[in-house]
Amino acid sequence: MESERISCERQRQVVQSKLRSQAAEIDRLEAESSEQRLSINLLQSEVARLKRAQRTNVQDLAHTAALLVSISRAKGVALDVRTLDILRRRGWDPGKHQAGAPRL
Repeated sequence: MESERISCERQRQVVQSKLRSQAAEIDRLEAESSEQRLSINLLQSEVARLKRAQRTNVQDLAHTAALLVSISRAKGVALDVRTLDILRRRGWDPGKHQAGAPRL
């Protein structure tokens, strides 16, 4: 009887030790998960900020391109080949009068 009780006590201690170890691992994983969620949120905010900045830059470039074409027409000075290629690649033909700016 005594040996069975000792055996059961040892098993209980082993199981408790495993449970404590698993609980510690769960706590560690939860902390890691929280850190990763924070990193994800920061990265998502940075991506949103960069997208807004890119959209503003594109609008500024489109406005600048439209102004360049307008000045070129007004002064009767042809745009250089490289600039024309860029504008055409972006779907804007400077030879035509178009409403709106090029898609940069």
